[in-house]
Amino acid sequence: MRYWILSGLLLLAFLVQSVFGSYLSIRGIAPNVVLTVVVAYGLLFGWEVGLGAGVLGGLLLDLVAGRFIGIHVLSLGVVGLAVGLVEERVFKDNVLLAAIGGLVGSLVSQALVVFALWLFGWQIALLGSLRSTFLPAALYDMILSVVLYSWIYKYYRYLRPDPRGTIDLRRY
Repeated sequence: MRYWILSGLLLLAFLVQSVFGSYLSIRGIAPNVVLTVVVAYGLLFGWEVGLGAGVLGGLLLDLVAGRFIGIHVLSLGVVGLAVGLVEERVFKDNVLLAAIGGLVGSLVSQALVVFALWLFGWQIALLGSLRSTFLPAALYDMILSVVLYSWIYKYYRYLRPDPRGTIDLRRY
């Protein structure tokens, strides 16, 4: 049941990003809602869930983009894995962690996408893109990460795995 809920939230984030992304954009910078959910999953549930959400969310984004299948799978998968590796070493109720995870995750994801496009022969003005696109998008994703992380964290007790292998649905 837990994985159905987490998959549904990831699908909802994908739908919000693909349908309402242009309406949520500020000065042409749209939020990466799927990335923020992947960061939250990695920080709350570990690297397995973060990697799985990154690969699934990246595949959905690649299928919509339609040009290079696998670029978002790679970038979001790496971000979900990297963020999930620090899950055991941090306090989950720290909102600053979500801000740092969203900022660094967004920059790493964008850098991997740009590097992959560069490997395919695209010419990219790196310094101009850094100032006009990368940093504003990373700040937008950082703010959205704080909001979504705090919302998902409210339901963490109900979504976390029980040590016996089942989901704990008791109220505390």
